[in-house]
Amino acid sequence: MVLTQALSYTALAVVAALVGGITAVYRPPSPQMESNVQHFAAGVVTAAVAAELLPGIHERAPQVVVLGFAIGVVTMLGIHRLSKTIEKRDIGGQYAGAAGLLITIGIDMVIDGVLIGVTFLDNPDTGIIIAVALAIEVLFLGVAGVVALPRELGMARKLAVPATFGLLLATGVTGGVLVLEGVTGAPIAIILAFGSAALLYLVTEELLVKASKVPETPVSTTLFFVGFLAIFLLDMLH
Repeated sequence: MVLTQALSYTALAVVAALVGGITAVYRPPSPQMESNVQHFAAGVVTAAVAAELLPGIHERAPQVVVLGFAIGVVTMLGIHRLSKTIEKRDIGGQYAGAAGLLITIGIDMVIDGVLIGVTFLDNPDTGIIIAVALAIEVLFLGVAGVVALPRELGMARKLAVPATFGLLLATGVTGGVLVLEGVTGAPIAIILAFGSAALLYLVTEELLVKASKVPETPVSTTLFFVGFLAIFLLDMLH
């Protein structure tokens, strides 16, 4: 069953979120280490888009691809705007400082989950690569979510954040498979194009922007290409 297979690989990302959260609780990463992880994750996600998603829509009608990309870009810009609005209005009580980031990541988890589900429906091999790539992304997001929380919060509440990320990801996978199973043609192409745009936005406007707050080093730059090559080779050998 496609749903069972998709969820089994999504479990990697769920575990990664929890590992990231636990790491952040007990040993928060230094700014340089965080930048290194962001570069590596950016390379991984870029390779997943280039090797898996874009070839799947290359032969589709141009107008379908443009529509999917446009929806993806508008959606990500809207999420970014929502995050900034929440931060400005100080919404969320003791979570106010982190509310914008947490909501943004939460929405991103649902979108990523739907994308994993759709790629498993379209091509299970592609689904596996995307699930692995996003697991590495989610590892960093688990760290980011916990680091953003107030220091005085208890460990249980802090770990509830990455656990929720994992739940939202699994919910997206389940919804994507159940709703879109049996659907073919333009709707799937639109979602794949949408996912490509969303992930590229994540790389260029989130991961690399945040990573650039720390001075670039040869190691951090190299890790981008290591991440890219790792997923590219995984795709070649799979």
